Amino acid sequence: MASEKVTNAELEILKILWKTDAARPLSEIRKELEAAYGWKATTVKTLLYNLRDKGAVEEVRRGVFRPVVRESDITKDLMHKLFDGSAMKLVASLLDSGDLSEADIEELRRMLKEGAEGA
Repeated sequence: MASEKVTNAELEILKILWKTDAARPLSEIRKELEAAYGWKATTVKTLLYNLRDKGAVEEVRRGVFRPVVRESDITKDLMHKLFDGSAMKLVASLLDSGDLSEADIEELRRMLKEGAEGA
């Protein structure tokens, strides 16, 4: 799957595309990344073409790109790599890290309850 080969820099481009989940011109993507990281147009263009070649984005017309890979694909790949595909291990790791606020934990409880009721 293309998402297995996505670098951290390429992931930043995907995050921009996922925000709107629509095709965006290179110029818009470049402006966001230039403001955030100081990346030059050539860097962004190279990264986008790399993502295109990996099948993670599609160039719908010259200089306009849309995401092919979904955020959930990346998440699943990471879960498989880091936690042997176990969502339980992922959640346990988050809980053990101490990085979750009480509000985060409450939201997880709500999501689990809704998921159980929908099953």
